[in-house]
Amino acid sequence: MLAFPPTAIPQPAIDSAAQLARLLGASLFGLFVENSELLAAANLPFLRELDAHMRAWRPLSHQSLVEDYTAVASALRRQLLHSAAQLGVEAEFEVFRGDPRAAVASGTVASDLVALFEPITNWTLYKESVAAGTVFVPRTARPQTGPVVVIARQPQDREVQIASEIAANTNMHVVVVDAAQEQSSAYWLERGARGAMNRAARIATSAEHFLQLGLPPASLVVVTRATLERFGEPLESIAAGRPEPWLVLEDR
Repeated sequence: MLAFPPTAIPQPAIDSAAQLARLLGASLFGLFVENSELLAAANLPFLRELDAHMRAWRPLSHQSLVEDYTAVASALRRQLLHSAAQLGVEAEFEVFRGDPRAAVASGTVASDLVALFEPITNWTLYKESVAAGTVFVPRTARPQTGPVVVIARQPQDREVQIASEIAANTNMHVVVVDAAQEQSSAYWLERGARGAMNRAARIATSAEHFLQLGLPPASLVVVTRATLERFGEPLESIAAGRPEPWLVLEDR
């Protein structure tokens, strides 16, 4: 599920989300929610909005808000369907009216992934989800080439298995990074001819050098909520300004 905000999204960011759907072998469901509370408030005579073009305040009317929602939703629908068609991904787009977060929560099941057009540094604003995970797609995102990077404590952790399965479907490499930085930190892993995972080379990213080297270029970064809760500050520093989506798996 792509949870669209009521504002314009750059085409490369939507392309990035569509690329991720192809990596996952998933279809795309674009959800645009017209905020019912804001629409109700627009009927109040004293409400104002800032006109970005005129750089001036103007009365906020119910009709103008509905027209804005319609225009933005129409543009996002075209963008999503264009990206999906270019990458051969199934997609649909629906418009609902209500509370945006409630609409997203009620429309997801345990096997879903919810994608938000927000940076990973906003992960603390979103509580544990019913969905399997949340994908944070920065608005500056663009389709990337590179391995799937997974940040974990042990090579046998669940997130490593999931990242490996994603990479296997597209014949990509996997990089496993030691979140705790207690050992040698990161290992390039590649998929062998029969599907086995083989250690190829070691990357020196010890604790004192981790922030300097950061992470290698990636198509996707995978991490669990528990890892973010424990190592959030250094990971957020690394994530700032990076162009790829981050998949945050729930700890279940």
